[in-house]
Order: sequence, then structure tokens, then C-alpha cells
Amino acid sequence: MPMNWLATLYAFFFILVIACSGDQVKDLEDIKLQDEVGIERAEGVELLYSDSAIVRVAIHAPVLLRYVARDTPKQVFPEGIDADFYNERHIQTSKMIANYAEQFQKERKVYLQDSVRIWNSKNELLETDELIWDEPAKQISSTKYVKITTPTQIIEGIGFKSNLEFTAWEIYQVHGQIEQKNMIATPF
Repeated sequence: MPMNWLATLYAFFFILVIACSGDQVKDLEDIKLQDEVGIERAEGVELLYSDSAIVRVAIHAPVLLRYVARDTPKQVFPEGIDADFYNERHIQTSKMIANYAEQFQKERKVYLQDSVRIWNSKNELLETDELIWDEPAKQISSTKYVKITTPTQIIEGIGFKSNLEFTAWEIYQVHGQIEQKNMIATPF
């Protein structure tokens, strides 16, 4: 009987050692993963995007956090962005401001949130809480509430799509429209 008790005790300790070893290996894997997900921080950032050596977009941000993950590299602008869009003659065509933004590099999309506003050269203003900037499609869109103020009217609705310059746009599910004159001033 004492031998069985001793064998059971040894087997228990053997299983305990194996279980602890497995946890330690998992902990080491977690540390390795954390090392692969580095974060770079920059302040007072200006990013320029060009097409055929012509600057088309200039983004200004107080803080940029760059997540260098293998699977999902992204850039986060926790204190917001201010983006200026230019035509081929380097004339500003629109301006975009948001209090928070994330750019996912693999899918080439920017998700803007919190007081998103866009002005265009036609003296129009878009206001929403969430906007998606699809770089490959060269368009911006939202599925949330939007308000567009033009020199003569205010239009409200749910959902929106436009070109990057915010000159050719449409609102879905329009539920409010007010006619008036001289309602907005362009910030550029």
C-alpha cells in the first residue's frame, strides 16, 4: 500500500511539472508576440501622399502611433487629423478634420471618428461621427447620420458616399432638408 501512495505522489508531481512547463512555454510565446507588435510614436506629424510626383493629400496630426504588427499593421491618430486635398495644379479642393483616425495599411482604408467634418471648394460642409476613406476606390463613405450644409440648404440623412474631393456626393435615406441662403464659409 505505501508503494502505491508513493507512485501516485510521483505521478502527481510529474503531471504538475508538465502542466507548469506548458504554461511557461505559453508565457514565452506571449512575450514573443508582444515583441512582434511594436509601437512607434511620433509627434507633430505631416504625411504627404503624391500621385505622379504631385502632392495630392497632406495630413497633419499632433500624434501618430504606428503599430508594426505583421498581420495588421496600422497607424492610429489618437488626437485627430487635419487633411488637405489638392488637385493636379496643387490647388486645395477640400479639407477633412476628425478627432480620431485609424489607417489600416493592408486594406488601405482610413476609419475616421468623432466630429468628422469635410469642406469642399463649392462651399459645402459634411458633418458625421464616422467616415471610411477607401484609398483604392478613391471614395469616402458612411453608414451613420450625416449632415451636409451647402450655401442654400441643409440636408440630413443616414448613409453617404462621395469622391475624395467631396464634390460629387449623395446621401441615402434623406430625412430632412432646409432651404436658406448664405449658410457656410469654407475654412481654406
